[in-house]
Amino acid sequence: MRKLLLLGLTAISLGGCGFFGGVESPHRKVGLWEQSITSDRTPAPIVSKWCFDAASDRQFPVLGRRRRSGGGGGGPAAAACSKMSISKSGDTYTIDSQCSFGGATIANHSVTSGDFNAKYTTVTTIDAEGASDPARNGKHTITNTWTYEGDCPAELQPGQVQRPDGEVVAMASMRGGGFGGGRGGGGGGSAPAGNSAPASNAAQ
Repeated sequence: MRKLLLLGLTAISLGGCGFFGGVESPHRKVGLWEQSITSDRTPAPIVSKWCFDAASDRQFPVLGRRRRSGGGGGGPAAAACSKMSISKSGDTYTIDSQCSFGGATIANHSVTSGDFNAKYTTVTTIDAEGASDPARNGKHTITNTWTYEGDCPAELQPGQVQRPDGEVVAMASMRGGGFGGGRGGGGGGSAPAGNSAPASNAAQ
């Protein structure tokens, strides 16, 4: 079921696909953030630690990275989006998109809310069609929770992530892939991530 979750995380990372319609992504407080991801199919949380400074927060924004509607630079994480809308009400951000990714069509509805200095959550509903694995099709829900934990520890520098397996990697390697190495955005992200997060192998 991890691949099913990765499919959803890809949809989250596409929150920045196409355009933001003038809505600016909020900024997190600098320091250490814990990301916990659960879904209807994978209730056990996937937990990672992210060390943000101002520069890495801009590189890995809460609402995901902007992508061109035609899929940008190509490769396994490339996506074409036929629909993208984003709205803001107070500290709540709502994103709706429909994108094609690896032969699958993914409709994504995500709501991000909370205190970006302490704790925020993105709840995403995904409706996938055409994935090569039938188990990944249909509607699924993913909850992506970020909690501020204070200053980064000495072993985790700004722009670095401690993955669920304990390995420390650069955030740049987390773009567009799963928690495996060499990902291409986070969303995080997804994460997300922010929404930022993961996954180049999602639709395989």
